[in-house]
Amino acid sequence: MNWFFPALFSLLLSTTALALDVVPYQANAFAAARGAGKVTALQFHSGWCPVCVMQARGVKALHDDKAFAEVVVFQADYFKEEALRKQYGVSSFSTLVIFRGDQERARTTGDFKPEQLRPLFAKAL
Repeated sequence: MNWFFPALFSLLLSTTALALDVVPYQANAFAAARGAGKVTALQFHSGWCPVCVMQARGVKALHDDKAFAEVVVFQADYFKEEALRKQYGVSSFSTLVIFRGDQERARTTGDFKPEQLRPLFAKAL
């Protein structure tokens, strides 16, 4: 199973993206995307957190927005990815950190409406 996510990400890179993708966080795939200069995001999520669930819906609502066709959102489990949280200074659920390559371009905690999220992703384009 360790091979699956890097292989999936390689497939995503090799094809023309048609929509914003949300995938489970996997360190190798995230590193590959950032290394390729892609617009990526880390979404620190928990299934029982109501704001996290609404934020996930808000992100998915941007799925068909052609401006974000090549954006990949890596959804990280807030509890399982403690080292990742510390690395990026995340201390709250429903935090979204948006990058272009290695540079952080935007960050929010608690925003979940598509009209709130759209300008944040646009900062990374």
